[in-house]
Amino acid sequence: MRKYISNYRKTILSLIIGILIIFLYLWTDPTPNIKGTIKIYDNNDALLYESSTGVGHQEFTSIDKIPKELKDAVILTEDKRFWYHAGVDPQAIARAIFQNIQKGEIVSGASTIPQQVVRFSVISPQKSPKLSLVRKTREILMAVRLSYTTPKEKVLERYLNVMHFGRDIYGIGAASRVYFGKDIESISLAQSALLAGMIANPSKYDPINNPENSNTRRNSILEKMFEEKLIDSERLERAKAEELPSSIYEPSLIAPHAVRMVLDELKQLNVSSAGGISAYTTIDSGWYELIKNIAKRHVEALRLKHDLTNAAVVVLENGSGNILAILGSIDYFNEEIQGQNNMALALRQPGSAMKPVTYASAFEKGIATPATAIEDIPKVYTTKKGEGFLPNNYDGRYRGIVLAREALASSYNLPAVEMLSRVGIESFLDLSHKMGLGSMQRVEKYDLALTLGGGEVNLLELSNLYATFARGGIYIPTRLIKKVENDDGKVIFETEKIEQKRVLDEKVAWLITDILKDKRARIPTFGEKNPLVLSVPAAVKTGTTTDWHDNWTIGYTKDFTVGVWVGNADNHPMRNISGITGAAPIWNQTFEQIIKFNKVGSFIEPEGLRRVEICTWDGLLPTNTCTQRYAELFIPGTEPTSYTTLTARPEYFEGYAVQIISPLMNRVYEIG
Repeated sequence: MRKYISNYRKTILSLIIGILIIFLYLWTDPTPNIKGTIKIYDNNDALLYESSTGVGHQEFTSIDKIPKELKDAVILTEDKRFWYHAGVDPQAIARAIFQNIQKGEIVSGASTIPQQVVRFSVISPQKSPKLSLVRKTREILMAVRLSYTTPKEKVLERYLNVMHFGRDIYGIGAASRVYFGKDIESISLAQSALLAGMIANPSKYDPINNPENSNTRRNSILEKMFEEKLIDSERLERAKAEELPSSIYEPSLIAPHAVRMVLDELKQLNVSSAGGISAYTTIDSGWYELIKNIAKRHVEALRLKHDLTNAAVVVLENGSGNILAILGSIDYFNEEIQGQNNMALALRQPGSAMKPVTYASAFEKGIATPATAIEDIPKVYTTKKGEGFLPNNYDGRYRGIVLAREALASSYNLPAVEMLSRVGIESFLDLSHKMGLGSMQRVEKYDLALTLGGGEVNLLELSNLYATFARGGIYIPTRLIKKVENDDGKVIFETEKIEQKRVLDEKVAWLITDILKDKRARIPTFGEKNPLVLSVPAAVKTGTTTDWHDNWTIGYTKDFTVGVWVGNADNHPMRNISGITGAAPIWNQTFEQIIKFNKVGSFIEPEGLRRVEICTWDGLLPTNTCTQRYAELFIPGTEPTSYTTLTARPEYFEGYAVQIISPLMNRVYEIG
């Protein structure tokens, strides 16, 4: 008997637990998960883009922004006794049953607004399309709960934010933007009736695809509003005469590559877009449009002659790391040039644009100074694979002995390779990574051609590397998003204090800057008049890869850095075009526009450097016999202490047998 009672109790307890589980399942919190539009703004709060988040166009619209006429029209057509029932309308159920029996088919429904909120935002008919007894029971219970726990205005707000309006449009706010191109607060009476009518069957009453159905439905709702004394006859006739929209309004799209970067970054940050968010960026849309036009004109001018189709441009604010403009291609929508590929982020060979890192590493290690004499003569190097490597200068000429200043400013290849052989690949890559390059991680993969562009980098990171020189050796990560707010204006993400890290000695950084802005030192290669000369002092370097696959020009003032890449996204080579003719004109025109509209500060030389007069021929202290000399910058302790013994500048002429002995390097050179 006791065993029977014990089993009976267990059975009763199990039934109670089971009923509770079922009840809790049916009584789920009916609060809908409203996904919202991501709005992206530039640094002046101008809209760059509105993007949907998973379910098409959708944005959260608060009830106080929705016109009364629209609310009246929706309630009149969808749930006439909305303000009075408790989530379920018995009168509507009785009416629907009678009409459906009378017609012999389903012609009328009885779902209330709370039921539809539950159905479309919690239960999801897409996931369980069959109308089961359990689902319907659950829907009714949750609708009742929603009506008891939530004010009617809020229930209506949720309803208008989750309903489908065709074309992957969800929510009344998004529908207003797509069909009328205006905020919900600004729509007319006729437009309110049109949107209210679409809820029952968005496809059937689509004003673009089915204007007759849409017009009939809209006018029918307007007539009902008149019958209910919600509008007068004059407004009725005026609204019925209003034309339907003939096309949809596409969301704006400015600076598309930057927008895609923002969307990717928001995903990485795990920022929830529920209810809608606004991302405020560092992009200046005015600059973007200006730069796009400059690049487009230049590429078009060179397209036929040089088989050139594309360009990318980056503009950075040095002090903050802000990306002020990023042009990933000259035409985002041009499939022929693979316009949607962001060439500012694509890994490409940088050519001579990496040489400043070689010299900076040498200066920092004390291996060289701007006055170090280097051989600019043919020399065979042995690679890691044991193969011979014979670099050449771009112009095919050799100059014998040159100083590091001229070698870098004029972009001689042979001295750069010689300098890298002394510095070492590991030191070069270590400094590159400290200055922000994320590529070229496998040291064993690279050899001496690295200083000539034998690795791959992207324009954005390389531009920020140059900005690190401009900051005096301080690395600051680039920044695109300043802050993110939810629809209520609450900040849910904000960039923390600017991260600054010293990665290069200030004096070394200045030596590189001083060389790259030295117009005299670059004359041997580029001449006096060239696109590298601005109306203000600027440090700049070009790059050209083998067979003209890529052109680069990157340079900076105290406040701004501009990087330019020119080439073809599919990597087919251009024809006979270098960085000075391909990328430099875009760089020059872009920078001159920046200078025109912004105050550009002057470079400030750090304290502690010494200027010492040297002989131009070999970088040593001059004697009376040295007729060419200039004052060179040195980090204290690196100045020359020996005097030159040369009486003329040593030059290299191939095939001549005249020799001069260099006391500097204890080597013999053939000269003429």
